[in-house]
Amino acid sequence: MSKGKIVFLVILMVALFLLLSGREEKKKREPSGKEKEEPLLLEAQGVNLVGWDEEGRKSWELQADSGKQFVNQMILTQVKIKLLEKGKLASGGEADRVVVEIRTSNLLFEGKVKLISYIDGAELLSSNLEWIASENKLLTEERVVFKRGDLITEGWGLVADPELSQIEIKREVITRLRAPTARYVPEAVKHVCYKKRAWEIYF
Repeated sequence: MSKGKIVFLVILMVALFLLLSGREEKKKREPSGKEKEEPLLLEAQGVNLVGWDEEGRKSWELQADSGKQFVNQMILTQVKIKLLEKGKLASGGEADRVVVEIRTSNLLFEGKVKLISYIDGAELLSSNLEWIASENKLLTEERVVFKRGDLITEGWGLVADPELSQIEIKREVITRLRAPTARYVPEAVKHVCYKKRAWEIYF
C-alpha cells in the first residue's frame, strides 16, 4: 500500500471519529421530551384565580398557597376549589395540586382530591379529576369514592356534573351502606332515663 493511501485512510478514520463524537455529544446535550419544560414566567405565593364561562358567568374559583405560571398552563399547590354552575355555587373542596390550562380554562386536580356538593353534602374523593370547562363536566378514569347519605359507592372512571347530583361511575362499581356510628350517651343521662322508666313501670 502506497504512502498516499495510508495517509488518506488515517484522515478518513479521524474524520469518522470526530463525526461520531460530535453526534454523541449532541445527544448528551439535547434533553428528552419529558425533560423539556416550558419556561417559567412567574412564581407567586397566595394565588387567587377565577374562570369564566362563554356567557361571562363565573365558572370556578381557586385559592392556592403557591403557584407557577408557564406559557400554556399554571400549576398551583394546596388549593381550595369552588365550582359554579350558571353562576351559582355547585360544589367546593380541595386538592394537593391543580393544573390550569390557560387556553381552555380546563382544570386538572391531582393528589388528595375532595369535592363536596353544596346541594346535598354529597362527597367525591379521587386522586385525579379533570374539569372540562366547555362541557361543564367532571371526568376521570381513576378510582373514585362517592358518598351520599348512608350510601358509599366505589369504582373506576367517572362522569359528573358540578353539583354532584348526576354521577356515572363507569366500571367495577361497588355500593355499600355506611357503617353505623355508635351513639354516645353520658352515664348521668342513662341514670336519669333508667329512673324515669322505673318510675313509669312501678308507680
